[in-house]
Amino acid sequence: MMKITLLVFLVAVVVPSYGWFIRRPRSRRGIGSKIKRVADSYINSTRWSYASPHTTGRNTNKCNIFVADVIEKAGGSVPHRWWGVAGPIGAREWGNPRSSYLTGDRCWTNHRTGLDGDVIAGGGHVGIVTGRRLTTSAAKYSVVKNDWGYRPGQSVTFWRYTC
Repeated sequence: MMKITLLVFLVAVVVPSYGWFIRRPRSRRGIGSKIKRVADSYINSTRWSYASPHTTGRNTNKCNIFVADVIEKAGGSVPHRWWGVAGPIGAREWGNPRSSYLTGDRCWTNHRTGLDGDVIAGGGHVGIVTGRRLTTSAAKYSVVKNDWGYRPGQSVTFWRYTC
């Protein structure tokens, strides 16, 4: 009886208090700066270029794959279409401020302005905020850092990882 009581206590009180099995929001400063650092470490890489065979094959856009790879390397996670069958959500899904994939995941929140490490998306493209009015993203030939998403006439949305 004593062993059962101890087991119930551990499962009901100790495990939740330590956050085991539960993703808790972590310091925004830590994960955002880590996502930014990882994204910037790939500048000039051709791994996610249009011509690269990485993940989805040659002659395909891979900006969403770049974002997923960066966030996962930084210790985060991104929603996937049909778990185990298809890859991470696409750029247009990231660009939807009402995305059910993202709004249904408590680790992602939508914002009107971006901070370092946020995902920025719009017009069928997606990248990572990596500075004041700067983003890092997979372009046709390589990963670039520029003002995409902040140019006149561009309409974007921001997603912040909080777990």
